[in-house]
Amino acid sequence: MNCGFYDYQKATMKFLFFIVFLTLAAAHALAFAAPTPPQKKDSAARRVLSYSQFVKEMVECTGETYRLENVDLMFNRETDTAFFPSTNDTSPLRNSEITNVRASVLLLNVHLQKFSPIIRFSNFQFQRGIRITIEDEKRDDGDDLWDFRNCVFYPITYQDGSMEAIRLSGGGFNTWRFYRCRFVNGIDISSCKISNLYLKKCRFEIESSLPFDSKALSISIDKSTIEGLTIDSCLFADYVLLAENNLTNVDIQSSTFNTLILTSTVLRELTIDNCEIDSAAGFYAAQFPPKSTAIPFIQIAGKLAIDNVTAFYRARTDADFANESDYNDLISIYTDFLSLYKTRGDQESYNACYVEMKQIHTRRAGYLYRKSPALESWFDWRLNQLLEIFSDYGTNSAKGLIYIFYVIVGFAALYLVFPSEADNLSREKSFRMFDVVIGYFSTNASLVNISEHKRRRALDDLQNFRTTLEVSRKDVPAFIALLGAPLYGLNKAYLGFSAWLVERFDIVPGRWNELSAGRKAWTGAAVSAYMLGFLVWGVVMRFVNAFALSINAFVTLGYGEIQARGVARYLAVLEGAVGWFLLSIFSVTLISQLLQ
Repeated sequence: MNCGFYDYQKATMKFLFFIVFLTLAAAHALAFAAPTPPQKKDSAARRVLSYSQFVKEMVECTGETYRLENVDLMFNRETDTAFFPSTNDTSPLRNSEITNVRASVLLLNVHLQKFSPIIRFSNFQFQRGIRITIEDEKRDDGDDLWDFRNCVFYPITYQDGSMEAIRLSGGGFNTWRFYRCRFVNGIDISSCKISNLYLKKCRFEIESSLPFDSKALSISIDKSTIEGLTIDSCLFADYVLLAENNLTNVDIQSSTFNTLILTSTVLRELTIDNCEIDSAAGFYAAQFPPKSTAIPFIQIAGKLAIDNVTAFYRARTDADFANESDYNDLISIYTDFLSLYKTRGDQESYNACYVEMKQIHTRRAGYLYRKSPALESWFDWRLNQLLEIFSDYGTNSAKGLIYIFYVIVGFAALYLVFPSEADNLSREKSFRMFDVVIGYFSTNASLVNISEHKRRRALDDLQNFRTTLEVSRKDVPAFIALLGAPLYGLNKAYLGFSAWLVERFDIVPGRWNELSAGRKAWTGAAVSAYMLGFLVWGVVMRFVNAFALSINAFVTLGYGEIQARGVARYLAVLEGAVGWFLLSIFSVTLISQLLQ
């Protein structure tokens, strides 16, 4: 029994030792299997997918969200050629087959590997949007370029109620390029660091059910940084907001905006050229490099406004002018642009911007008069209106010259009605002419006889001149006598020639009623032509006299060499006052343009 007891005790000890050994081994195994605190993974620990694997997972996802985290995408030459553009690939629509992605795409810290830095998506439709967040810093082993061609992006509703087709956040983004893409409810980029964002020939649409502050393109919040923003030939159906950001280079070409709000800081270069803005453009608190900023004012004319979240302040109504703070903010935008155009020497844009700013000043002057009527405020308002009409607030001297011409022509028309000099249309001359004609046809007197009294008076004056020369021959220098003789001879010859010429035109020998029918016909035609010429010459001289008097009165305050008589005298004084005032404005305008 002792031996048996000894065997039993030994077996029991072995069994207990085996149990202890198993317990310690299990504890050791559990200790190694326990989860360790999360630590930052290096690039070697990241999951690696080829382009085709990534797209296959995304397209085949049946859940609401396709989530991919901490992954490097690598180009596989055998399977990924459809997603990697060749160097000579110039066609943006190479693949015609449409690929639908039905799940919402959520990418967290997803990068392209160093030797495969470009991935292209052609003809994709993302049915529930894309959200990409990169929390790690931008890595040195890659230069990611995400290229989308002919893709459509539909939105997804986020917890904050917003709906965007694409939302980018975080840092480490390199280049995102979109060509001929369509976005429903746009792109939201917040708190990002992006090297380059290209948008070319894209279309942005906003659903009508969205609130006012929905945006087709929003780059804002917490000073996002974009080194290069390029927008070319795009259509933005609604709000574009580039606010509170640092943008290194911005190039916007040939695009159409419903609303463009750019209040960012552009560090190096800004270009907005050949664009159309339908509703409003806001640039309050924006900072541009003046020497490298090109924004022709014609693109934003009539569109500058202050964004008040629910409405745009444009300084057009009395209620707007009651808001002094927004008024000053809006004027500050104009002064910033004036400084910009002056620095660049863009005189056309400077003048257009200045005119639009002065129009706001004029509307405000009208508001101040209606608010507190006074003679001074009325003159301030009306003079501003006159300056706008006459010379575009001193920026257009040619326009002032045209209005000066209109004033001269207008007063000349009045002088036609109230002539100051006798002409062929005057009562005295016209009556005398008809008396001569009637006497010529109703009597046997010839033209020589009718004009004989004038000719006789001229001959008498000529004879008196000759007598004076002969009497004073010894009392004056010989030169005077020598000069007077040919002068007498020329005048006598002229009188003789004129008498001969009048005799040749004496076409009615006798009375009118004694002429034959044929002679009456051609004689009547000749006399009618003469009378018509008499009247036409009267009209011409009246126009010439009226225009000459108008110019004289306009430039000399009504006291020129040409004397005005009757009603024309008072019109000349009035025109002189108007001319003094308008010529003063014209002179200042012209000098201002010369100095500029």
